[in-house]
Amino acid sequence: MALPLTVVSSENGAAFQEAFDSLVQELQRSGFARKDIGLLSLTEYREQAVGLPDTKLIVSLGTEAFRQVTASNAKAAVLAASIPRISFERVLLESNKKSSPNVAALYLDQPFGRQLDLLHLALPGSRRVGVLWGPESIAQQGALSSALQARGLAVSEGLFAEGMPLIDALRGALLGADVLMAVADNTVYNSSTVANILLTSYRAKTPVIAFSPSYVKAGALLSMHSTATQAGAQVAAMVGYFLQTGNFPTSQYPTEFTITTNEYVARSLGLSLDAKALSERLHKLDRLEKKP
Repeated sequence: MALPLTVVSSENGAAFQEAFDSLVQELQRSGFARKDIGLLSLTEYREQAVGLPDTKLIVSLGTEAFRQVTASNAKAAVLAASIPRISFERVLLESNKKSSPNVAALYLDQPFGRQLDLLHLALPGSRRVGVLWGPESIAQQGALSSALQARGLAVSEGLFAEGMPLIDALRGALLGADVLMAVADNTVYNSSTVANILLTSYRAKTPVIAFSPSYVKAGALLSMHSTATQAGAQVAAMVGYFLQTGNFPTSQYPTEFTITTNEYVARSLGLSLDAKALSERLHKLDRLEKKP
């Protein structure tokens, strides 16, 4: 398969390297030769972008890589991966490429419906979901509201804005909530805030459903995420579709996912959770919902 493909990575860290390695393995299974797959850092891409006339397809890993690729006005089709939906849509809006058929994404985040279905399976008695919004994630408020209404659930919300104490917004989210569902927003959930958010929630006896296994290690009750291998396989399938049709499939959420639980936190809350059983039940529910 002779189509040159370039992968542009936002960072050189372990997570992005794992994503690249997984993608390469899946592409090779699909018939790509390793020599036809290149990896560039952002710096390298900036230096070589004008010298990539033969690249018909670029896979960007991370938000900044996608921003740089779209800003360069590259003629290649662009498949964005390792990027939250809200970030993908914001970059498209900024670059005026919202309706381009040659741009698509595999979102990093999980759909709200799936997250709420996991909540029902793990904590069936929960009726009110706490959400801590930030300046980016607040744009998803309507989508979450629809998913909550469809499942007969209520919400407690806190909005964090620059210049205000995070604890005030967190208290609003926790007020009357049976569970706190973390929504990705780097202004809210980052290395300097997550410990305080998890500790405050734990003291309030409010379990946290997170979007990263690292938060489970830090004290969240459970998380749902897609591994690099799972995402790599889906990106490879989207690339294959592009090769066959000349267009991308619709931007999509991950089809495969992994659930991680914190046994210590579960026991302290009087809960018993089986990550494997939860995953199997949720995958089955996903399949049933997708049937016509």
